[in-house]
Amino acid sequence: MTLKPCIDCGVPSASTRCSAHRGYDAAWTRLSQRARKLQRFCSDCGATENLQADHSPEAWARRAAGKRIRLKDIDVVCGPCNTTRGQARPDPLQHNHTRRSVSGGMPRAKAQARPPSREADYTPLGGMR
Repeated sequence: MTLKPCIDCGVPSASTRCSAHRGYDAAWTRLSQRARKLQRFCSDCGATENLQADHSPEAWARRAAGKRIRLKDIDVVCGPCNTTRGQARPDPLQHNHTRRSVSGGMPRAKAQARPPSREADYTPLGGMR
């Protein structure tokens, strides 16, 4: 196996980043699964397929400070919207750690609240609230 230097610290690693800089460990996997179980739609477009958990800049700041990433530090989005949002981790060579869009255009608009579904009004006896 050929080792490559980690793009963050230069330590030889089997992948692009070493285990310390990879960011996606078992705790992240559990947090991502929990977020996607609690919210089954994309925050940006409402899609229900290919959901992913997206890090906020606060999530990376907490991780850099040695703190755990919390549920409120991530957002559930579909794959295409996650790609549109830009890279997950801040560029270590950049001092401005704000999200960038892939197109380099204006920042994305806040997602609007979705109206409650009919399923929210369902009762076990078959009636509506």
